[in-house]
Amino acid sequence: MIMNYWKVGLLIFVLVLSLSSCTTTGEKQSDNRDLDPEYQYEKAVVAYRYGLPEEALKYLQRTLELAPEHSAAYNLLGLIYFDQGNLSQAIGYYQQAVALNPQLAEAYYGLGRAYEELGDKEKAQEAYRQSYQLKPTPEASFSWAKSLYGSQRLEEALTVINQTLSETPSVQGYNLQGVILNHLGRYREAVRSFEQALKLAPEDEVAAVNLGVALVNCGEKDRARKLFEELLPKIKRPELKARVEDFLRQIKK
Repeated sequence: MIMNYWKVGLLIFVLVLSLSSCTTTGEKQSDNRDLDPEYQYEKAVVAYRYGLPEEALKYLQRTLELAPEHSAAYNLLGLIYFDQGNLSQAIGYYQQAVALNPQLAEAYYGLGRAYEELGDKEKAQEAYRQSYQLKPTPEASFSWAKSLYGSQRLEEALTVINQTLSETPSVQGYNLQGVILNHLGRYREAVRSFEQALKLAPEDEVAAVNLGVALVNCGEKDRARKLFEELLPKIKRPELKARVEDFLRQIKK
């Protein structure tokens, strides 16, 4: 019995030592993580994605204390301040991000969005262009084309959106292409663009209304009237419904 007692006692002693060792190791890992800028940055990203910007800012501050040249951290700071409507501060952080890493396409895209909100279309377009050249995403190219269209640089906008659609077909891309073609007086091509948009999303109200307008411009009033009459009861947005009602009145004159 004495031997068994001491065996149990020895086992408990060994377990205590093991647990103590594990605790020490865990504490060391925690200490190491607290000093790891990437770990702090990852926590900031998670906090931002969960809608906790203040928590994200806390982790980003720690990231930059540990790694003052962490370009991705500056980019995320720009995104947070953009979301909060603080455009000048967002631009400052985005500029720091690209100064540290001129290959950071996401920061150029963020700059484009911020400049767009400020109404500086020229700077926005240049930022979108740089973002797209570094990393040709549909978001960057669509925003670039849309901004060019807003500046009435129609041919340039069409070139960009055509390239976008050749790589990534989308409803919003075809819709923008159709709008540009319509403004250029290329109505038949505009009709085809809106039809492509509706193939991808048959319930898209905006593309359907735009198709009707393009049909009127092509001289196909009967087809446009039929489209508008079928569409009218389905439209949920009051302002869009009012426009369609106005189009129908004009067609019937």
